Amino acid sequence: AASSPSSSSAIVVASSSSKSKSKAALAFVKRRTRSEREFDEEYMKKYGDEDSHIPVMLGEVMDVFDSSSSSFRLRSFVDCTLGAAGHSCAIIQAHPELQTYIGLDVDPVAHEEAQSRINNMLNSTPACSSTNLKAHMLLKNFKEIKQAIGQVDEKLLLSGVDGILMDLGMSSMQVDDPRRGFSMLNNGPLDMRMDPKGSLKAEDILNSWPPTEVGKILQEYGEESNWYSLQNKIVKARLGGGFHTTGDLVDLIRGSTSRVKGGRQGWIKTAARVFQALRIAVNDELKTLENSLYNCFDCLSPGGRLAVISFHSLEDRIVKQTFLNIINNIPRKDDTIIEEGGFGAEPKEFNYYPGEKEVWIKQVVKGSSGVILTKRPITATPKEEKLNSRCRSAKLRVIQKM
Repeated sequence: AASSPSSSSAIVVASSSSKSKSKAALAFVKRRTRSEREFDEEYMKKYGDEDSHIPVMLGEVMDVFDSSSSSFRLRSFVDCTLGAAGHSCAIIQAHPELQTYIGLDVDPVAHEEAQSRINNMLNSTPACSSTNLKAHMLLKNFKEIKQAIGQVDEKLLLSGVDGILMDLGMSSMQVDDPRRGFSMLNNGPLDMRMDPKGSLKAEDILNSWPPTEVGKILQEYGEESNWYSLQNKIVKARLGGGFHTTGDLVDLIRGSTSRVKGGRQGWIKTAARVFQALRIAVNDELKTLENSLYNCFDCLSPGGRLAVISFHSLEDRIVKQTFLNIINNIPRKDDTIIEEGGFGAEPKEFNYYPGEKEVWIKQVVKGSSGVILTKRPITATPKEEKLNSRCRSAKLRVIQKM
């Protein structure tokens, strides 16, 4: 049948829209720095567990802390987010020169599993048992890194540690446990606390926070365009008994999402943004992150490296900007003293790392107190993304202290 003028116009619009999306996607890819490392699936599986957690960008993290390719030496290391200890186990086995290891996690379930796994490895692996390594696993939030290092060795707090890792992603053991309230696909209590001792739950926010505050976290932490409508529907739902399970919240979101805008996929994306917003608010993640980045950098030794893996744009923007502030001696927001000549200083760019060239380092940004070794964040290889869909949004940024 012949096309009517209106249908022809629709085809042109659709074609134009498709081209615009293609250009946007291409621009996004160009802004990323794909890892050029050959993905080793067997190596990843050695330190991961498909049933609980797969360490993201394990090979790339190992390159960052590789002692063989530069003057960098890893004698002390802090894993700020232990999880299932995949990254930590690989680091410990690869570095016989490591003398002090500290692992932190505020989640008691993750802490217990990681502690058991690391102790078993240290006791059963000849290469590990023959070293002078002292391993310490502490039930602490990474914002307490200074207290943790001081608790282990006050001298180490003064001299600084050689390597620090922050993997900000949630582990599968947290997401897949309905009792924790993180999953939108498994019904459970509206909790979402990383630290079970915390007083604030997602249920409290939904049922008792002022409407404007609910809308604010949906808009800012979830980057949800339909935040105002959801805010009003959440407040209205309080009159009918409120929210007590993740299923209650999912039902509201599903009923609020137009089928015209993507059907099932549409409500799932909306739910993912809402759950992210609530989780960030419950755990005060963004403010904690910014302060913790400063604390971690303070704890580095000269030449020490901090590697951070983030999983959504809000985190990545904070890591990027905080790294720039750090190398230019711009203090954190709650500091009152600004070092002379630090505020507003422009970083110098280099196309190489000043020293022995490391393959993974492409472009760096140098400041007066440090060097950002990843001008653009490193992202996972296509092979790793295919195996582990949760790493698709992962971005790795690294800073080194002068």
